[in-house]
Amino acid sequence: MKEEIKGICCEVKNCVYHDMSNGCTAGEIKVGSQTATKSYETNCETFKCNENCCD
Repeated sequence: MKEEIKGICCEVKNCVYHDMSNGCTAGEIKVGSQTATKSYETNCETFKCNENCCD
């Protein structure tokens, strides 16, 4: 099991890096977009859908 990144709260349960304590186990994260001016215009670019995702 990978160790979570301290200080990151992730509630995206369908991401492969989400752990059951709302942590992130990715080695690092990238947040975008470069043109964001409001918090709602940002997103986690590290997100990868797990087996529970629907297409």
